[in-house]
Amino acid sequence: MYEAHFNLGRKPFASYPEPDMMYWAEGHKMARTMLVYGLTATNGIVVITGEIGSGKTTLLNDIITRNESGHVLGRLNGKIGLGQDVAAWVLYGFGIETGSVSSTTSMGQLQEFLRQTQARGRKAVLFIDEAQLLPEPVIEELRLLSDMQIGMMPVLQLVLLGQPELANKLNVPSLLQFRQRIVSHYHLKAFAPNETREYIVSRLHKAGGQESLFTPDALEGIHAQTDGIPRRINILCDTAFVYAYAQGMDRISKDVIEKVVSDRTDHGLLEIN
Repeated sequence: MYEAHFNLGRKPFASYPEPDMMYWAEGHKMARTMLVYGLTATNGIVVITGEIGSGKTTLLNDIITRNESGHVLGRLNGKIGLGQDVAAWVLYGFGIETGSVSSTTSMGQLQEFLRQTQARGRKAVLFIDEAQLLPEPVIEELRLLSDMQIGMMPVLQLVLLGQPELANKLNVPSLLQFRQRIVSHYHLKAFAPNETREYIVSRLHKAGGQESLFTPDALEGIHAQTDGIPRRINILCDTAFVYAYAQGMDRISKDVIEKVVSDRTDHGLLEIN
């Protein structure tokens, strides 16, 4: 809609994850390092937490797309289905539908899948996004599955990504054994003010635009209104482009940012998220 007006090759600020737009702030670099360490150095559990919109899913997409380890990767959302049959649900994450009505049969199929994976000299790694949604009994069942061994080797590794509530959930006494198997944990923090500016400039450049599309005080205002959360930054910047385009402006000022926030507040949307 506004791309041609601002001489952009694409929208710089989408509301969905875009791995090719990834800006590697120090926190994201460390989170990726901790993730890669957990995948290469051990079969223990890896946990990444962060606020809504902090970049966990984008980080996950980057790891899966690159798959530098060559592992067999599976992916699930924390909302468990398949009648609470955890083994069938795990298999579904690896693209395998059991068609089974028995959890015992599903477990047998999972064990066979893991045996074949190990026989090919590979490891099965299951990523669970929005893991704060997992019920405690399911977390414990996942722990038992990750303890499975064929010969002397563990065959299933878990990576949990979730909102800060995930850490609170894992800290209950009943999940002590699960916590003892966590070998790598990192909490993604929001951007500092300079990182917010660098993030915006990075995305503008990748979309064919220039930093001058935003005034310096607009950049300061964006950080203040979004608390440095990437998804909030994207929504605010994208909407600001629409407002500026509608008014025939060639750059975005702090007034435009304040107008976007004011309008959302007036309509009951108190924050950019």
